Amino acid sequence: MTTVLRHPRPGFMWDWWAVDAQGFLVQFSCGPAPEYLLTHMDRVDAAAAWAEKYCPDWFGDPPQPLHAFSCDGELPVFTRDNVPASPLRLSDAPEAIAEVAALVELRRAVGDVWTVYLDDGWV
Repeated sequence: MTTVLRHPRPGFMWDWWAVDAQGFLVQFSCGPAPEYLLTHMDRVDAAAAWAEKYCPDWFGDPPQPLHAFSCDGELPVFTRDNVPASPLRLSDAPEAIAEVAALVELRRAVGDVWTVYLDDGWV
């Protein structure tokens, strides 16, 4: 079954999180997400606001403490922003982020993947 991917606010930036197949926290900036996540936008927005306040290093220049990818458009192609030396596991993530990240489970591990084609079996 194919997962429908959609951008909640085309033309606007937003951040969302997922957990990969090895249990690591993954941050995505912009681009489309699984449509089912969009029913939780209030939670995603609240998590992003919390992270910007309490984890500002997640949004700065590398090195960041988690796997981070960004999208430069509406296609589900995300390019890696950061390869963390010691990546953050979902189980070690702040609760405000972990609850939202757990909503999207990636079928693969991001490991050292440089580009995630979200519509190619990742969700």
